Amino acid sequence: MSPCDAPMRVPIFGATALQPWAWAVQVRNAPVLNLHRPPAPDVLGTYVAVCAAAEYVPELAEWMASWHGPGVSAPRAGEVPTSAVVAVARVAAVSLWPDGEQQSRWYVGPVGLWLEEPVALPEPVACPPGPADALWELPAPTLARVRLAFGSVAQADRARWDTYEARAARAESREPATLRERVLRMCTCRRAMTPCRTCRSWRCTAPGCPPHTCAAVGSP
Repeated sequence: MSPCDAPMRVPIFGATALQPWAWAVQVRNAPVLNLHRPPAPDVLGTYVAVCAAAEYVPELAEWMASWHGPGVSAPRAGEVPTSAVVAVARVAAVSLWPDGEQQSRWYVGPVGLWLEEPVALPEPVACPPGPADALWELPAPTLARVRLAFGSVAQADRARWDTYEARAARAESREPATLRERVLRMCTCRRAMTPCRTCRSWRCTAPGCPPHTCAAVGSP
C-alpha cells in the first residue's frame, strides 16, 4: 500500500486530547496519547485523528514546562485550535500501566496509545470532541475531510520525494530510481539482493557475480 493510498483505506479513529497536549502531538513532541479504557486488540496499524478538546488547560501547560514534566513550552490559550482535528498518526503500540518497556514522561497511563509518523493537517478540521477516555468514531463528514487533508499531505510528500530523486538522477547522469529500486537492495548488476539466512548479510545470486561466502562457514 502506497503512502497515497493508505489514508483512504485504513481505519481512522477519533482520539480526544486536551490542549496543549494535542498541539504537542501535532508538532511531534508527545509520542503517546493517554486513555482510560484500552482499545480493541486490532487497533495496531490503524490511524487516530487527534481531536483537540474544547478547552485549553493552563495547568497542563505548566506541567509540560516543569522539571517533572517533559520540559516543553507550549503555546498559550488562543494560539492553538480547539474542537478540531489537528493531526493524524499511526498506532504503533499500546501500553497498560505500569509498563516499563515504554519510558516517557508523556506516558501517565493507565492506557498509553503510542504513535508514529504523526502528520499535522494543513488546516484544523472542525469536529465536536468525542469522549476523552477511549477511541471513538468520527462523524462521516468529518472523517471525509480528515482523509482528504491527510491524503493531500501524503501526496505532497510523495511529489517532493520524486522531485528530489529526479534532481539526484540528473546530477548523477542516471535514470530516476523506481519504487521497486528504492525498496529493494540492488546489486551492481542491477539484480535484487537477498539476505543470507545464516549471517544476514546481503548477497546476489546472479551467475556473473562472485559467490557469497558466509562468515559463519569458517567459525568453529
